[in-house]
Amino acid sequence: MLIIQMLVSFVAGGVLISLISLLAEKVNQQIAGIILMFPTTMVLGFFFLGITTSAGHVADIVPATLIPLSIVVFFSVFYIQAASFYSRYITSKRTQIVCTALTAAGVWMMIVIPFAVYQFRSLSTGIVCYLLMTTIALLLLNRKKLNTYVPRPVYTRSQILLRAIFTGSVVSLVVLLAKTLNPFWGGIFAMFPAATFATLATLHFYYEPQQLFYFIRRAPVGTLSLFAYAMAALQFFPMFGVIWGTIASYFFSLLVTFLLIGYQKWGGAIKLRKSQ
Repeated sequence: MLIIQMLVSFVAGGVLISLISLLAEKVNQQIAGIILMFPTTMVLGFFFLGITTSAGHVADIVPATLIPLSIVVFFSVFYIQAASFYSRYITSKRTQIVCTALTAAGVWMMIVIPFAVYQFRSLSTGIVCYLLMTTIALLLLNRKKLNTYVPRPVYTRSQILLRAIFTGSVVSLVVLLAKTLNPFWGGIFAMFPAATFATLATLHFYYEPQQLFYFIRRAPVGTLSLFAYAMAALQFFPMFGVIWGTIASYFFSLLVTFLLIGYQKWGGAIKLRKSQ
């Protein structure tokens, strides 16, 4: 099962996350972050957890995932701040990415460890913490005005393939660590935002740190689709089982994503009219 899970994570994670990031580069900043946060690793994680245990067990652990989810919201903030810092002192882009990734992951781990130790499982507390931290992250990422256009590079097929291999490798490595380490560290890595980590590192290779704001300034709003998937799984997995529960939760999350995109476009159109 571990080998199957790693293979599925490598293929599905690499393909889906790469396609999502490529799509996010083609749209405007109002919806780029929403697309980037669409559930990928959470879907795979809940599915395999349900297969190896039970649908009811998935529903039982959902409350414990909400506070880690709220910390995922801040991961983008950590990453961009670290990227901006290292860009001032390091000229090599690859070295910048390595230092930034290690710093962001380290800060995330220091914050998440206390929650892993005490294992908060209160649904109401999780919801409140998620909404509060999402609001704070949104304010931090939208403090300043950005250019409405960021030049996009043209990718070759080999670059797209390498992009998929990199993202798939990150996701499958996190799955391996979560399954093979002791329960404490396995639980830590199970909460790691592998999709966000791989996406930011990939975009960082092609864009400057300040340009990353363009893509993720609406990422906190986009995590509402992750939150919607978790809440749907809480209800649908016990009702329909693992397979149909996954499908129902996925479509509910997709609906929320479309609603968020529609709302952002509507809000952007109103602002444009007022400016004219």
